[in-house]
Amino acid sequence: MAQVGAANSESKDEEITSLEQSLHEWRYILLHADGWLRWERENQPLIMAAAVTVFFTMLWWLEPSVLTTLSLLVMLICLADYLGPTVFHSYLCPPTEWTAEHQRQYQQVCISLLRTKDSVVNGYQWLKNMKEEKPKQYFILVVVVLAVIAFIGNLIPNLCLAYFLAVFLVLLPGLQQRGLLAQAYAASLQVVVNLLKQTKKKD
Repeated sequence: MAQVGAANSESKDEEITSLEQSLHEWRYILLHADGWLRWERENQPLIMAAAVTVFFTMLWWLEPSVLTTLSLLVMLICLADYLGPTVFHSYLCPPTEWTAEHQRQYQQVCISLLRTKDSVVNGYQWLKNMKEEKPKQYFILVVVVLAVIAFIGNLIPNLCLAYFLAVFLVLLPGLQQRGLLAQAYAASLQVVVNLLKQTKKKD
């Protein structure tokens, strides 16, 4: 059992090292992005929400076609992939300014990325196992989820729904870091418990 744990630990260390090497050119950008997503300053969530708002306002105002939007996104991604590391390495953060503290933060970012990937893989594996072992429950779950999505999509315009989702995803790491998601979950759970208690009393 101890050997299996040691093997898993070594595998994780190798995976972290491999990810650090593959993202080496993006390390400065990842550190800055991590700081923004974790809300190192109080005004950062407002700035990120405002940026998303401006982007979706431009989409709503210009009404570009889907093909045009995808082409612009691909072009921006290609430019960022080429110019981002070059600009940061050459002008904003020279390699000589990389410290041990930066390396520790960069390693934590890589660990967080691996945990996120593991969560996604585990969720996919859980659904796959559920489909094979409990097909009826899987079918009911999929139908309910798709029905809820269809109901919400029918009530709210697609662009508005995409805007709310984008703002939520941008603010999600900071909400988790500050414990606000846990507080909201606990508060909503308490509301449900109180409603159930009131229903039982009426009965």
